[in-house]
Amino acid sequence: MKKSLKLITLSTTLVSSFVIAATVYASTVTINSDGPNTGLSALAILQQYLGSDPVDGPTDSGHLYESTSTYVGNVLQIKVGTASDTAALDGSNTDRQRVEMKAYKSSPSNVKASQGETTTYKWQFRAVSPYPMPPSGNFHHIFQLKAQDGDDGAPILTFSLEGGYLKFRHSPIGATMDQVETLAQTAFSNIDGQWVEASVTVKHTDSGSINMTLKKLDGTVLMSYSGTKDNWREGATINRPKWGIYRKIYDNMPEAKIQFANIQITK
Repeated sequence: MKKSLKLITLSTTLVSSFVIAATVYASTVTINSDGPNTGLSALAILQQYLGSDPVDGPTDSGHLYESTSTYVGNVLQIKVGTASDTAALDGSNTDRQRVEMKAYKSSPSNVKASQGETTTYKWQFRAVSPYPMPPSGNFHHIFQLKAQDGDDGAPILTFSLEGGYLKFRHSPIGATMDQVETLAQTAFSNIDGQWVEASVTVKHTDSGSINMTLKKLDGTVLMSYSGTKDNWREGATINRPKWGIYRKIYDNMPEAKIQFANIQITK
């Protein structure tokens, strides 16, 4: 009986130690606006958490700024203009615009992912209505999970606008877009002008789990996915998230605005 008690006590201690260890090593970074015309600028807020170079694209207050929402409070807002908005051109790629908040190789370790790690990305966003749906053949991403270095061309995961839908897509390779697969989709009319919450949990391995849910703030699920995919690219050093607007330019393209709140990265 005494031996049984000792074994039970030891087992309980080991389980408790494991739970404590798991709690200690799990960490969440939360990025939020502190409000327009007060506190830090949108760029300075991102630099606090993501590093000194946290934006792909222009960082002026006409493209990246803070605003407020009745539903979620203070928000980070991104705006890209019409095709004449040359400031938002993606460097030498003059056929596309980009303003994206990002983690990258020099970011703190708690916002980028190494091989074998599991990360949850969770955020709220609103595509300001009427948000432009691109014509067929013109890409438009509002979230990307990308590799850095090696086979890092095409993103691993995206939320993309196409054919009247918001699509959750995956590609196992970066060299071409030939193997892009739509894992889930919802009619874009379900989210246009509405606050929604996305959660994407990824194991960053060659055969890693993916769990995604997109829902309204009242809990109504708009789309979801659970499965296993190739989530690590040959030669990559990290995986990193990107939020914002990355789109191909087309004729008579209108401006686009999107708001973000409660951006969380949990490892």
